[in-house]
Amino acid sequence: MNKKDWQRKIAYEVLVILGMLVLLTYICRLWPILLLIILGIFIAAIRLLFLSSKKVAVIEPLPLLPEPAKTHTEKDVRDMAYAVILKRITELVTAEYPYARWVWEHPGSKQLIEQGEDVFILLNRAGGYRRAKVSISNLQVTGLEYQTIPMQGRQDTDLSDDTTDDPDSGESNAPPDENYELLAFEWVEANLMELNTRCNEAIGSGLDELVIPAEELPVRESWAEICRELKRNGLEDIWSISDGIKINLKQ
Repeated sequence: MNKKDWQRKIAYEVLVILGMLVLLTYICRLWPILLLIILGIFIAAIRLLFLSSKKVAVIEPLPLLPEPAKTHTEKDVRDMAYAVILKRITELVTAEYPYARWVWEHPGSKQLIEQGEDVFILLNRAGGYRRAKVSISNLQVTGLEYQTIPMQGRQDTDLSDDTTDDPDSGESNAPPDENYELLAFEWVEANLMELNTRCNEAIGSGLDELVIPAEELPVRESWAEICRELKRNGLEDIWSISDGIKINLKQ
């Protein structure tokens, strides 16, 4: 028996004795003594209650087990391989043309790669090259085959050819016209989802057409290419107007 148990026993016995004294003083009508005994009973009860309280033991939680190693699925492997392909293409393009930028020629290039089909990229600021075929073997990029593509209003110009001006004609080799295919592709890719939402909202409001204002579009010379790119993504009845691009929603 420890010290606390002994004190609890003493307090209990004192409480019993005081209870008997209360009964005795009540019989004898000793009211002043009865009041003092009741006060003592109250103090003894509080003391017994305090000694009876048990200390709550704090149980420390067990250390957590390490999480099991994640098992990579086939989809995870394909996603990682695709990320490596993107990084490798960027490295190859940057090694040849440090200021060049590139995008996929078709939005579904990931699926084409998985199916083993040829994929191409569109280039900008790449020394005159506008297109390149990505050579992929076993989901690894083996190289890039740079190509030129026809530019609007003129024939292909390969800057690697050794051409000279005709002195009798009085004309010199002018710089090629600006090609807006890459700009149109990037703009459509960045705004296609929002544009589809706006079309759905316009149809829900009963509108027959939707106009993309000029403030939201790049330079005016690229509007024709943007219209062609939007048609490739499912918007069939679309054309450029003086203040923007109009989409006919009556289909």
